[in-house]
This record gives sequence, C-alpha cells and structure tokens, in this order.
Amino acid sequence: MAKKFVELIKNWFTPILFIVGMALVAYSAFLFNLILGYLALGIILITIAYLTEKEMG
Repeated sequence: MAKKFVELIKNWFTPILFIVGMALVAYSAFLFNLILGYLALGIILITIAYLTEKEMG
C-alpha cells in the first residue's frame, strides 16, 4: 500500500506543482495587494515543476 502511494506521488508531483503555480499566477492577476508574493510563488513552483520534470526524464 505504501509503495503504491509513493509511486502515485512521484508520478503526479510535477503536474500538481505546475497547476498550483499556474493557479497562483492567475490568482495574482486579480489581486491588488500581495500580487508580487503570489506571482513570485507561482513562478517558483512552475520552475520547480520544470526542473523536476527534466531530472525525472
């Protein structure tokens, strides 16, 4: 059971990071305050997703 859960997390880690990053970037477009925080966090998550995808193959 634990092995299946770990494999599920490994397979979906990058897409989840990318989707959350895109959501934060889109959400920051509608905010007046905290725009830079959400925008920076979204870009960082997208970058992490891109880098982990390259390393995983």
